[in-house]
Amino acid sequence: MAGAVAGGLFNAFAFAGPGFLFKMFDKNGYAEEAKRHNMAMEVLTAEREKYLEEVTDRRNKIAQLRAELAEANSDIKSTNQSLELVRRINELTRKAMPRKPHLSNTYKPSREMEEYMALFGLLAGGAIGGAAYLIL
Repeated sequence: MAGAVAGGLFNAFAFAGPGFLFKMFDKNGYAEEAKRHNMAMEVLTAEREKYLEEVTDRRNKIAQLRAELAEANSDIKSTNQSLELVRRINELTRKAMPRKPHLSNTYKPSREMEEYMALFGLLAGGAIGGAAYLIL
């Protein structure tokens, strides 16, 4: 705004000095020249306003696009992170589950111990079955 005022004052003084001399030597030419100058100043003012609006709109659009770009970048990062997590989950679910360790995988009782275990199972099962029969 200050530039427009200073420019207008500069143009007024720049035109006033030669205008005074022109007015002294050519009475009718000065009026026409002043009219042409005033028209040119009006056009210049309108063009400057249009220019300032365009520059402001351009700056606002650039700022908006930069904000959208930053948001898109954060969205891309979060999307990439989500996809990486999905990839890891799929990788783990596609692998076979590890086998649950059992004593039978590492220890095989001897033949004699198997006989004692069977005998104990029969005695314990018979005792529990008999007790259940008596209770019911």
